[in-house]
Amino acid sequence: MQRLAIDIGGTFTDAIVYDDQTNAIMLSKVSSTPKDYTLGLMHSIDKAKVNFDSLGFFAHGTTVCINAVIQGLLAPTALITTKGFRDLVEIGRGNRVEIYDPLYFPPPPLVPRELRFEADERLLYDGSVLKSIDENEIQKLTETVISSGVQSVAVCLLHSYANNSHEVAIRKALEEKKPGLHITISSEISNEYRDYERACTTILNSGLMPIMREYLAKIDEQLKTRNYDKGFYVMQSNGGMMSSSITKERPVFTVNSGLVGGIIAVRQLSKLLGIPNLIGADMGGTSFDVELITGGEYQMREVMKITTPTSGFDGYRILFPTVDIHAIGAGGGSIAWIDEGGALHVGPRSAAADPAPACYGRGGTEPTVTDANLILGRLSESNFLGGEMKVYPDLAKKAMKKIADRFNMTLEQAAAGVLKIVIHNMAGAIETMTVKRGIDPRECVMVSFGGAGPLHGPAIARELRIPEILIATMPGNFSAWGMLMADLKHDYVQTMIKSLDEVDSNELEQALENMHAKALRDLTQEGVRPEDREFIYQLDLRYPGQGHALTVPVSTTHVTDEEKNRVERTFDEMYLNAYLHNSPSEPKELASVRLTALGLVPKVKLPQIKKGTTKPTSDSVKGNRQVYLEDGYVSCPVYDRYRLLAGNQISGPAVVEETASTTLIWPNMNASVDEYGHLRIKTQ
Repeated sequence: MQRLAIDIGGTFTDAIVYDDQTNAIMLSKVSSTPKDYTLGLMHSIDKAKVNFDSLGFFAHGTTVCINAVIQGLLAPTALITTKGFRDLVEIGRGNRVEIYDPLYFPPPPLVPRELRFEADERLLYDGSVLKSIDENEIQKLTETVISSGVQSVAVCLLHSYANNSHEVAIRKALEEKKPGLHITISSEISNEYRDYERACTTILNSGLMPIMREYLAKIDEQLKTRNYDKGFYVMQSNGGMMSSSITKERPVFTVNSGLVGGIIAVRQLSKLLGIPNLIGADMGGTSFDVELITGGEYQMREVMKITTPTSGFDGYRILFPTVDIHAIGAGGGSIAWIDEGGALHVGPRSAAADPAPACYGRGGTEPTVTDANLILGRLSESNFLGGEMKVYPDLAKKAMKKIADRFNMTLEQAAAGVLKIVIHNMAGAIETMTVKRGIDPRECVMVSFGGAGPLHGPAIARELRIPEILIATMPGNFSAWGMLMADLKHDYVQTMIKSLDEVDSNELEQALENMHAKALRDLTQEGVRPEDREFIYQLDLRYPGQGHALTVPVSTTHVTDEEKNRVERTFDEMYLNAYLHNSPSEPKELASVRLTALGLVPKVKLPQIKKGTTKPTSDSVKGNRQVYLEDGYVSCPVYDRYRLLAGNQISGPAVVEETASTTLIWPNMNASVDEYGHLRIKTQ
């Protein structure tokens, strides 16, 4: 059986095909097609020579949703909320990210005021009805909403997490009045307290529904032309996958879809190599994404923030579990530009796949990071993308000349300056995930991947004094590789605010069983066998009066008094580790009950490579190339990575080339090849 994973990025689309019987791996990398991403997707499938007759698994990571949010392309959406809360999404939160910024502005609301409507109803926090909503009110409300001409409707009523009967009644009326309307009710997409975040999540889901449904339908149509109708899976922001049919109802869960595959692969490396603390550094064509593995696991966030060009620093908060990833606009396509004060910047704007870096010859005229590397000889003029893609050094030099002339520099000095800036920016992104959290990057190993990652990783490590860099096998397709190992995953939550001492075991058990029933429905719909199902139960606990909670695992759906005591002790230990103090004598308050349901996927085995001696074979050396490093050109041997053997050692300066990526080993660095083909570069 073959397994296929495709990761669509802003510049390139990566595919990987794995054969379970032979352990054979086929890779492909093609340019992304922003005007219609399905074209690049199918091109990558054709290039990878997928055998659809034996294809049994297809995973897909996409940037469709995040691009739609960032570019402001959501479908016209109406919001229905409780009377008196019409302006909830405009008021937002009172805290400001940049409190001393005189130019601060709050993010504009996701729905304009004329499309925000009030339902004359009111629930209390425990779900009891203070004011019911009658049929006449519902009919009047639905007529008004439908007459506004929107494609999508988000329904987010106060305290609906405790009682969703009013939301369900409104949805039913809307569906009867206008079949085909895209509707999301908050209780089914984010069933917990924090009304502003819940409203943002519900609005985004509704606004993304038409976009994602059209996109997935196009893929289905293309697959049918290849006689494939088994369906496929889409990567979620929580580190798992879900079927494309469920994705049509919950598209907001895929906003980080294109970033998550990498951290799954990094976690697998942690387990495979026995390295507990890893920094994932993913540099593609558009962004640089930092991920952290500590103790063999990645971290999760309960609230994710999306910033857009018009949202300012605050951005929009969405409420569901998300893998903790920090991304900045620094990639191979990042554009170098000069501000009004005459200072040089790199990114966050990217040339992406269209018009692409100047050296691609597709119409781009602004200098990019890729152009800088080509000018300095760090990228091959004749072997770009394994020789499949022609590049034009003269166009790169013409674009960089604007920078060089402005600062009275040579082209090489200007290109080196561009790279120093982008390296500094990426090092700062790693510091945000490590140093600013009390983690010393010098005690971690950095995994450098993405098409541009290996070229820049060693320089980043030099700046941060990280002692070892691991250049993964297949770095240009590494995120797609991770998708092959991601399990199906669904998260469910039910807010239940009360003292833990007062929680009735039967009530708690009922809440867990209700979520368990939803999980079984989803896993059954996705065809997950009973023996491949796994359920993780958790409680959100806090000290009374606090606004945020810590998530504590429980071993069973039946929470006995003994289990409560164990959970309390665990919470106190977690609180001490997180905040360096705790109050064991204080009572504990339950905030929410959680369930994570997994559909376990067989893990792909990374094949080992042939063994060799410490000295690389002569046929692994492709020649020498002049590469501009610190202040001038240095002659560097160029190695063919596919001919390197386990145990081979390389001293810098040197260049290692493969089809989808290039590794630059700096002077005084030493690299060795391990049994799986990873390059292990020692920087000290």
